[in-house]
Amino acid sequence: MSRRISWPVTKEIRWCPNCNIPLLTKECPLCGEKSPPKVPLSEPCDARLAFDRDYRHLEEAYRFEFETTRGLKALLGSSVMVLNKAPYYDEMKEVVVDGVQIGRLYFDPLLRRWRFRLSKAGALRVLSEAPDVVEKIVVEKRRYIPMDRIRVGKRLRPRQQVLLVRRSGKVVGLGYVSERDPERVIVHTWWGDDFPDLYGISDRKSTRQDVLKAHENHMYTMASKAMKLIAVMHSKTGKPPVASFSGGKDSMVALYLTVELGLEPKILFNNTGIELPETVETVYRVANELGLELIEASAGDKFWEAVYRLGVPGRDYRWCCKVCKLAPLAKTVKRLWNDGALNIVGQRAFESIDRARSPSVWRLRWAPQLLNVSPINYWSQMEVWMYIEMKGLKPNPLYYMGYERIGCFMCPASTLAEIVLLEETHPDIWSKWLEVLEYWRRKLDLPREWIDYGLWRWNAPARHRTTMAKKLGVVDRIDDWRKTFSLMVEPPITRIERGKDFIEIELGKPISIDEIMKLYHTVLRPAKVEECYDECVRLVWSDATLTVCGSRLRVEFSEPRGVERLIDLLKIVYRLFNCFGCGACEANCPVDAFGVRKVGDRYVPGVVDPSKCIGCRMCLHNCPISDVFVEHVVAPLVFDDPEAWRRPTREHHLELMKRARDIYVKLRGVPPKSEAPRGYADTSDFFSMLEQ
Repeated sequence: MSRRISWPVTKEIRWCPNCNIPLLTKECPLCGEKSPPKVPLSEPCDARLAFDRDYRHLEEAYRFEFETTRGLKALLGSSVMVLNKAPYYDEMKEVVVDGVQIGRLYFDPLLRRWRFRLSKAGALRVLSEAPDVVEKIVVEKRRYIPMDRIRVGKRLRPRQQVLLVRRSGKVVGLGYVSERDPERVIVHTWWGDDFPDLYGISDRKSTRQDVLKAHENHMYTMASKAMKLIAVMHSKTGKPPVASFSGGKDSMVALYLTVELGLEPKILFNNTGIELPETVETVYRVANELGLELIEASAGDKFWEAVYRLGVPGRDYRWCCKVCKLAPLAKTVKRLWNDGALNIVGQRAFESIDRARSPSVWRLRWAPQLLNVSPINYWSQMEVWMYIEMKGLKPNPLYYMGYERIGCFMCPASTLAEIVLLEETHPDIWSKWLEVLEYWRRKLDLPREWIDYGLWRWNAPARHRTTMAKKLGVVDRIDDWRKTFSLMVEPPITRIERGKDFIEIELGKPISIDEIMKLYHTVLRPAKVEECYDECVRLVWSDATLTVCGSRLRVEFSEPRGVERLIDLLKIVYRLFNCFGCGACEANCPVDAFGVRKVGDRYVPGVVDPSKCIGCRMCLHNCPISDVFVEHVVAPLVFDDPEAWRRPTREHHLELMKRARDIYVKLRGVPPKSEAPRGYADTSDFFSMLEQ
């Protein structure tokens, strides 16, 4: 059983029974209703008002479920519609009208389409207008539980939604017709005999304008608090203001709040090279309308160079973020704001658990020169959209096409609903991405379902992917991670031998000892180097001995952590073979000792100034090939474990930061960084540790 996630911060929606509108306040500003009832919604309750396209999705889903639109008018009621994201393995939204949840609009990955599941309130509303629209099955047992099967004695439409009722007609549950046996119904939800019959709190007609009018004072207060935070941080730091603008709604609101305050920030656009054209157009349009300077941290075509070397990004294999976002950002910030800047961003606590745990002011280790402040950290979607509508702003048109998230068009964090939407709205862009997917599908010998059902969004076996693959009958091929990883690795690993105190592997290509040693002497600093014979070298530490001979690598270790010497060498080897010049190593070298040069068609990473190098290994740790490809593809083969990147002997970020700081302090005499001021995130960032 999966553990329920508890959100550190949540919102709540109340509903005025007189005005029939959703409220973010504890009393209704229009009629004065005290303590209107709360609407039970899934945490964190990041709800929003529905758009026209949401009504279209709901109508299409309703028609698919019941093969008619009769009853839909009663279902939708009289008020505005509110949607709230609900937990689901793809995309699901709780639908609220007239103060009650009428059901859930969700995307069915197997059918690749939107569906709608009635709540009890929704079912009663439909039955009040069209009693024969929903199939009803009479049940006799006192109680059923989800997944119980009921024999109905007649053939029904597979996957058909049916209501479970008593002989009196009372609705007590909901089920679906079995796909394999159309004469059986599988119980999905059991409300029982005592669940209240709710139709709605009110039937008064209400509009978006009613909601906006009711929240005028609330939004004035929210905006004032947000601008105060910006003003205080700007005054305290004295640093030039920068506004990070992704082209999305949240960063747009943060930018306009900054301008409303009277500041003239430079706009920073992290152009990943895989943005949808509407996003780029929105960024340029807004910068032009505001008359502000636009700075692009651009990844250019690096993604398209890297994807044919490293493979398709996954939720558990996010090399793309380092290549497309973090490296360009770090290089741009280092070039323009090395002395620091105040960066206003549109991050919100309700977007993810990690962001919910983040403070409103923090530093990012990839660009610690920027002090980030999120003035809308505790705003809900509804507040963001109300600000946009009240100010008459023109957001990214992608939102009105159906996109919930603005960013890289092929982000593995996307739902299948978003991927299918991309196919429909941007067929040319989808075709380009499809070429990549088809290349890797063939190379990795995977079934077509890997593409069609978005199974490429995971690199290693994962619960949702495995569940989908089982239903599609392709799980044996999809979850054969040893075969998949072996085909991804270039140069290939042709042999692995493991013992109690040694591991020996052989690669499909010989290793250049000269190139390895150029990096080993400066970056990893073995205690002793012994040349055995031609093309062979032995590196000795207190906990391990590593022998490199032609294409053979062997580590003998006296302590468990000694095995990491082999992984470090593999990180260097695969970086030498596969470097595509993203520059992450350069951007994160604290002493400007490391760099990448291009020799012909090949990128060669290396120490450009040995006199500066302190051996901190930041260049290795931040390289997408070393830290993502090797850890998530090569290391699993070495250790025969798809989650080898979780191994206890691996040096993690905080350990690396502490060791790197100690090295720098020892060599340069710089005192350790003092404790972060109250209210700041303790990022344990290496660069911020160097602050004087």
